[in-house]
Amino acid sequence: MHGALGAIRDFLAVDHVALIELPARGGAVSSWSLSGEPDLSRVPSLILRLQAGELVRLAHLEERPDITSLVALPLRSGGSVLGGLVVATVDAERAWPNDLIDQLHLIGEALANVLASAQAEREAARLRQHLAHIGRVSAMGELTASLAHELNQPLTAILNNAQVALRHLDAASPDLSGLREILADIVADDKRAAEVIHRLRALVKKGDLGHVPLDINDVVAEVAQLVRHDVVRRNVPMTVDLAAGLPSVRGDRVQLQQVVLNMILNGLEAMAEPNGRGRALVIRTARAGDAAVRVSVEDSGAGIDPDDVERLFEPLYTTKPEGLGMGLAIARTIVDAHGGRLGASNNAAGGATFDFTVPVAQERPH
Repeated sequence: MHGALGAIRDFLAVDHVALIELPARGGAVSSWSLSGEPDLSRVPSLILRLQAGELVRLAHLEERPDITSLVALPLRSGGSVLGGLVVATVDAERAWPNDLIDQLHLIGEALANVLASAQAEREAARLRQHLAHIGRVSAMGELTASLAHELNQPLTAILNNAQVALRHLDAASPDLSGLREILADIVADDKRAAEVIHRLRALVKKGDLGHVPLDINDVVAEVAQLVRHDVVRRNVPMTVDLAAGLPSVRGDRVQLQQVVLNMILNGLEAMAEPNGRGRALVIRTARAGDAAVRVSVEDSGAGIDPDDVERLFEPLYTTKPEGLGMGLAIARTIVDAHGGRLGASNNAAGGATFDFTVPVAQERPH
């Protein structure tokens, strides 16, 4: 952007050039200008006139006495004012003839397209994040029984230990050593319950994305622990095969866990009906060449109709009677945003495998 502003300044022979972006959703005004130039986005009277779609020509600017001449052109796209292109001089007052304004309009059309594209991308990212949040909440609903069990186990243990401790205290000579062990167990069970709640809050909360270096094995292991009881309840043996020595990846922990969770739930759903084969769910991590790691979930279900392999990832397409057809579409969007690839294939021995890749985190120079 700075290179473009410098070229505009030189072409129009002005002292200052600024591109101002007006907020689309009640946010703050933002601007771009060359190093050392004034921040004209902090001039309220100018911003108000741009928001009104007014072409502003001023011989001087009260808020900035160092500026002697200024033109601010509103930038429009789709009937809305997205921002403004401001050019100004400082030493001498300058006339702004119509042919120069026409040149500004031509430059402004290109800059308006740039702002429109940037705003559209931000809006698309906001919608993707919103859909991802909906997908996580929906997935949590499918794990209600498992999550209730994960919480009930430590809470029941805490209650039982507390009752035993009370009986110890009622004794004529309380066993202090035994009480210490009981209290230690209560503390450990409390931490177990807190960890479950922490994992749940992380998965269902709606927050900003954070692409940071991650250990993919930790990401997968946490999800496997979360679904452990649900897998047992469905009578499905689960194997978690985590490759040693994997490099870090860069991504958002919660969103990648959402992808893993979705693949596991799809695998369990695929084995809901008997098909003559033993049920089995295998979750693996492995290298995918030098530049990526792979996470795969293999089931022993009925497999995928070849005509459905790619359509499975389309929004609103589902093979489930009660499915919404959004889980895999959201998962693919998340993986794509991480620079990876999500796919599915049938296994030679029956069933299907869903897998995705994530690029290895690049070391940043110090």
